Amino acid sequence: MTDIPDGYRERHHNSEFTNLCGPFYEKVENGKQIELALRISNKHRNLRGITHGGLLVTIADSALGDAVADAYGDEVGTVTVSLTSEFFKAAKIGDWVVARASIQKQGRRMAFADCFLYVNEEKIFRASGVFAIVERKGGR
Repeated sequence: MTDIPDGYRERHHNSEFTNLCGPFYEKVENGKQIELALRISNKHRNLRGITHGGLLVTIADSALGDAVADAYGDEVGTVTVSLTSEFFKAAKIGDWVVARASIQKQGRRMAFADCFLYVNEEKIFRASGVFAIVERKGGR
């Protein structure tokens, strides 16, 4: 259950909360993160024995924020202004959840992005976010 697919490396965030939710892994191409992933373990389950919805939101928000930061060359900070989500299917213990985010529109002060979470290439979750572009304070 702890095996990590080839092409991924561990991703440490500058957030104790996000690191507690992990470990997260990323796939990078041309210096930019193209996927953020997580192996679902027992600590991620809710009372019903499936992945807690808040964890799926955390994965998506992290992937979206990383994509926005990459789009601006990591020269600015980003703050989530709005995040909407839709749950399609539950993730189970042992699932490899992959987040893929894309920028829809980018301006000087705001960016809009979408993210899907997948298990075995099946969409299980969708999120859309609006991000404020702010002065950078520390890391991502």
